[in-house]
Amino acid sequence: MAKAKALTVVKPEESALPAELFDMAAQDAGKGVSTAQEDNMVPLVYVLQALSPQCNKRNGAYIEGAEPGAILLKNAPKPIVNGEEGMTFQPCAFFKRWVEWVPRESGGGIVASHVDMPSDAKKVTDAKNPTKVKFVRPNGNELIETRYHAGFAHTDSGPLPYVIPFTSSGHTVSRNWMFMMGSKQVNGKRMPSWASLYRLTTIERTNAAGTWFQFKISDAGWVKGRVDYDMGKQLHEAFETGAKDVSSDQETAVDEAASDVM
Repeated sequence: MAKAKALTVVKPEESALPAELFDMAAQDAGKGVSTAQEDNMVPLVYVLQALSPQCNKRNGAYIEGAEPGAILLKNAPKPIVNGEEGMTFQPCAFFKRWVEWVPRESGGGIVASHVDMPSDAKKVTDAKNPTKVKFVRPNGNELIETRYHAGFAHTDSGPLPYVIPFTSSGHTVSRNWMFMMGSKQVNGKRMPSWASLYRLTTIERTNAAGTWFQFKISDAGWVKGRVDYDMGKQLHEAFETGAKDVSSDQETAVDEAASDVM
């Protein structure tokens, strides 16, 4: 198992802020920064696939170093993480949504995110592939059940808040991860998710519909101290209260090969 990289805690003498201002800034923490939910949308993490625009040098969305199986941290200083090396992640919150999409053949794009499946949604079976099921609203929009894990990606730039979406075959990965979290106990008490770190790498999967990459998650031990723990708890509470939410700038399901046979 890969050794987890310790989170670097910035001390006054190591920061760009002059030491004599550090205590003053601490007393004024948060002032001038919006706490409105619309200003606190957390970006997403994706596993890049062969058809991801970030991997296409002729596409305007291309990112240097992007390749199938790499991890994309949207808006990060260094957005591409090698999938074999992976990254350390501290999960802090979990939630599920039914994400409504315009079908690709109609232009695509996200419409809305629902806590519960809309009552007018109908279960539809693909005529060409009876094993593939989807939920469709009367307006033709599709609903994709999405599991979200919010937390901190521990990067060279420090801990950055991110949300990882799981759809289709990714649900199995998410459920297995949740089982790992639930198994972390001390003296018979289940520990909160943010007390632990996990190593996220990517692996290649293949089925009758094609080949794709998805996350592989392994235990990376406990957080390194009180600062890490408190940081995780605060992010958890921010999602619980609605102070933070997942970014609406979402892409369609990334494991398309898997979704074709769901």
